[in-house]
Amino acid sequence: MANNASVASTKSVMLWANSSGLPDFLVSTFTSILDDVGFTNNDIAQYQPNPFYGFNNGTNRNANAIQLDLVDGGEDLQNIPLYPLIQPIREVDVIFAVDSSADTTYHWPNGTALVATYERSLNATIENGTAFPAIPDVNTFVNLGLNHRPTFFGCDAGNLTGPAPLVVYIPNAPYITQSNVSTYDPSYTDTQRNLIIRNGYDVATMGNGTVDSQWPTCVGCAILSRSFNKTGTTVPDACTACFQRYCWNGTTDTRDVTYEPNYILAEVSAASAGITLDVQKIFTFGVATFAAALVMLV
Repeated sequence: MANNASVASTKSVMLWANSSGLPDFLVSTFTSILDDVGFTNNDIAQYQPNPFYGFNNGTNRNANAIQLDLVDGGEDLQNIPLYPLIQPIREVDVIFAVDSSADTTYHWPNGTALVATYERSLNATIENGTAFPAIPDVNTFVNLGLNHRPTFFGCDAGNLTGPAPLVVYIPNAPYITQSNVSTYDPSYTDTQRNLIIRNGYDVATMGNGTVDSQWPTCVGCAILSRSFNKTGTTVPDACTACFQRYCWNGTTDTRDVTYEPNYILAEVSAASAGITLDVQKIFTFGVATFAAALVMLV
């Protein structure tokens, strides 16, 4: 018997209001309103009737509510939707957590989203049997540069409170441009757009291998990490080197500090010509990463 299902989403009003098709005066007006909404938490979506009314009364906390209230997942600081992926029944091995949050004074991520999910996993009331790798405080993220480059969390599967995936944390960082733009910025030039997307490519590939030529191999190692553990497979030397380089080793540094990152590569000015999106290059990186994982399986 086939199961038919549908998925509905709650569209964020800020994305609609920042549509480039709106007249300038409306964009300005809505941007002002959204600034107020963001600070007063008046952005709750209310659905009636509740589609889950009367469903699994014993386990569904919304079963008796006529109205279903939904808010953005970032309301409790979990900007990265990790919680659905760490449910034990899913048996997820690895999560790539891309963080473009605006946590710091200058709108860069500092690991707040990971900290929030980790703290939730420790709360007996709402953890729902989940386990999550240990995550340091946000000052440690900044002081140790964990929010400036990729970092692996949960590398030692034997040192976890329960089955948990390896988390590959990939924070937004300035490789070639200041990509710490505001959600409320209503428009960008084509060149600004291309620079931000190119910067994202550099974030994912560590500057197309310029910062670390072994990064594709290390991504493959992260993907296979839990399989090595489950099957008792000896970890290849290349992966051992990767884990030594990218795994958080438990060190902390809680000093309060202002985060003002330098460019990882060299700044490319918005006035520069010739910045285009190389789709083939992005595709090639994905294939190379997948191939690295396959080679290690052989």
